[in-house]
Amino acid sequence: MDKTYSYQIITNVNGRHILIINKLIDIDREPSLHDEDFDAIYINISHRSYEENRLIVRWTSPMRVVKCYLKPRFATLSLHDFMHFASNLIDGYCSTPYDKSFTDFIEQTYSNIEKYNIRRVLTDASATSARFYASFIKYEITRGRISFTNSTIRGLARGYSELYLSWYDNQETLQVEERTKFNLKMEELGYAEKSHFVERIHTCPKCGHSHLLFIESCPQCQSSDIHQESIIHHFRCANVSPESTYNYDGQLRCPKCKQFLHHIGVDYDRPAMVYTCNTCGNTFLQSKMKVICSNCGETSTPEALNPVDVWEYKLTRAGIEAFATDEALLQIESKDIYSGYSSYADFTRAILSFNDMPSYRGQVLIVCRYAYNYNGEQGSYRLFDVIRSLLSKMVTVKVSDHNNEIYVLILAHEDHVEEEYNQASSVIEQIFTEYALTMKGFSAHLINNYVFEQGDNENEFLRRLELKESDPANQENALLNNHE
Repeated sequence: MDKTYSYQIITNVNGRHILIINKLIDIDREPSLHDEDFDAIYINISHRSYEENRLIVRWTSPMRVVKCYLKPRFATLSLHDFMHFASNLIDGYCSTPYDKSFTDFIEQTYSNIEKYNIRRVLTDASATSARFYASFIKYEITRGRISFTNSTIRGLARGYSELYLSWYDNQETLQVEERTKFNLKMEELGYAEKSHFVERIHTCPKCGHSHLLFIESCPQCQSSDIHQESIIHHFRCANVSPESTYNYDGQLRCPKCKQFLHHIGVDYDRPAMVYTCNTCGNTFLQSKMKVICSNCGETSTPEALNPVDVWEYKLTRAGIEAFATDEALLQIESKDIYSGYSSYADFTRAILSFNDMPSYRGQVLIVCRYAYNYNGEQGSYRLFDVIRSLLSKMVTVKVSDHNNEIYVLILAHEDHVEEEYNQASSVIEQIFTEYALTMKGFSAHLINNYVFEQGDNENEFLRRLELKESDPANQENALLNNHE
């Protein structure tokens, strides 16, 4: 197949037009390509670089790229080995775009779109977590999948994850609370139901991840430098001590009576095992288990872990109809504030809706406002990387950019505003510092931070968000002066 061109369009036996991607190309930004030009996508690229492959997947996504929305997407077989868990984001693999498996899949997908009367309009899937998930559920319905089995995928936050929520690159590994909240909201609205129990797992009490290291340690000094050995009971003199005390020139000799032991069950037995700490010398029968989270580094005990029930979910008939027409998205999004990247208009709407949400009583919104400069190449893409890093490291957060400024909204408990602000701002500053070192021409600094409580004047708050940096009214620390 000719790879001279970045792309080409062929027609299969059913008259479907297939866009063949031969080189890295951003389809939504390619002026010569239009939505009506093709019915499916075939990725004819295979890189050994996982980052390049992930970029290919992102720029041809049937969930987030307008021109590719809901369209079937296969890839060449040679790409499969380099995709890691991102293989879950490809509909299938085949040798050529003419393969029967691809041809049949295309027809089945369009049959499902017609069967469920699915609205093929991308509703700004980059805006909120709810829109991320709703977009993927529509995608799954077009593939004929309405029952979602939890499966283990390397790199996922709980070890188990609903496959239909695992598409958004590494976001899935961190947005545990958002996924749980979304599932509960679907249940509440009657859009999904638990079909059967999978199993109970345990997660870190601090960050919610299940990637945990279980380490045996000494009860006295907590060191894991311990070893286990048998206890030997010598029948003749009744001596009981660790096996190491019996070792003598490759044989077993009682340290008490100096007799050699030859036959287990006749001369001696091994009634138990004993631990010895190589650090402090302590001897004990039962080690102490400590648990270290490989994500956040928190050290806890097995008893402190959070039990989490893992369920398989199934869309109801009402859920299928609601997601197909985007009614589900309107219902779910109107009842909650979701994290994610959004336009500035949606960002301000989230703030405006805060006063009308009784479920958020006892909480406040913190808005951190940063000015940034970036004059490097691929500015919009690299800025998106910065924003994605912000989202990935903080769960309850919403991010927007407007007039060369980045706005970060954090949901905090009213009794811990400063504490939660300090934690969040530390993460933000660290991210900006890292990108300033790796992205030539990037810099960012804090303009101010603001607190919005239920009952505050929304319009006045939004006006303050857009005060010029040089305005004297913007020189005060809004967090300290406006929250008591």
